[in-house]
Amino acid sequence: MTAGAGTPVAIKGAAFTIPADPAERPQLRGSACPSCGARFAGQRAICLGCGHRGLDECLLSPLGVVWTFTIVHQKPPGAILEPPYVIAQIRLQDGPFTQSIVTGCSVTDVRVGMPVVMTLYDTDRMSDGDRVVAFAFRPGTDAT
Repeated sequence: MTAGAGTPVAIKGAAFTIPADPAERPQLRGSACPSCGARFAGQRAICLGCGHRGLDECLLSPLGVVWTFTIVHQKPPGAILEPPYVIAQIRLQDGPFTQSIVTGCSVTDVRVGMPVVMTLYDTDRMSDGDRVVAFAFRPGTDAT
């Protein structure tokens, strides 16, 4: 997580945990099918695997690999990131895919199959000093 004073507060609409212990990793919130066991990033009402209605909430692995990616060179209106940066499809260790930026390395170092770990980064600071955070993935494994 990005260092700095102030309590981390999730960006609006966030679906991830913010651990109280800095040694713990943040995790994405997801959905798990009680019928077939399929897991999905984010909330779902119906399982895409078997059609079961009524999925359970779960926490997803903070570990994954870059499945595919693109390098963004232009800043769209309202964007909070300065180009160039990488947007990637990440296949999480427990199966689901999620889309995220990749931080902590040069855009030229990102590769398909690269192991990544979820992290949090500051997007803004509130007037009371709290830090608004979003999730990203950085190069790493479960040992780092």
